[in-house]
Amino acid sequence: MYTDDERIRAKRRALYILAAHDHSKKELYDKLIKNYPPDLCEEVVALMEEFGYIDEEKYARKLYRQYMNKGWGKSKIRFELRRRGLPDSRIRENEDEYDSEDFIEQITELIEKKYINKLDFDDYASVQRVTAALARRGYGYEDIKVAMRQVKENEE
Repeated sequence: MYTDDERIRAKRRALYILAAHDHSKKELYDKLIKNYPPDLCEEVVALMEEFGYIDEEKYARKLYRQYMNKGWGKSKIRFELRRRGLPDSRIRENEDEYDSEDFIEQITELIEKKYINKLDFDDYASVQRVTAALARRGYGYEDIKVAMRQVKENEE
């Protein structure tokens, strides 16, 4: 099927890719497929997972925390983790770790830090603009409403 030389080159390439930073199985496969046949890529990815060079649980947890620290909401984080090829079960595990209170606190801090000058609670259009900006960051509308209410109460 494949020569030992081809296998060795594919494994070395995978190790080189994983040495830079963590990847999901899909990401590694996508990088290998550019230079190697599909079944060899699958074999190498399985081997990397077997030897512990790919740990999707740890990778998902790291990315989730990283994106939360960036100020991203739950839906945007979920979309990005799916794009990176992480399974929904891993994504749900991380979502369960953080509840709405964490996101509401994050939204409140973001409003007070970035949007407070643009926010006038008497102006409906202003509230809508800030709400839309927060929704684009991936926050849920219910969480945004609660956070806006908290900011409004703090202002008064």
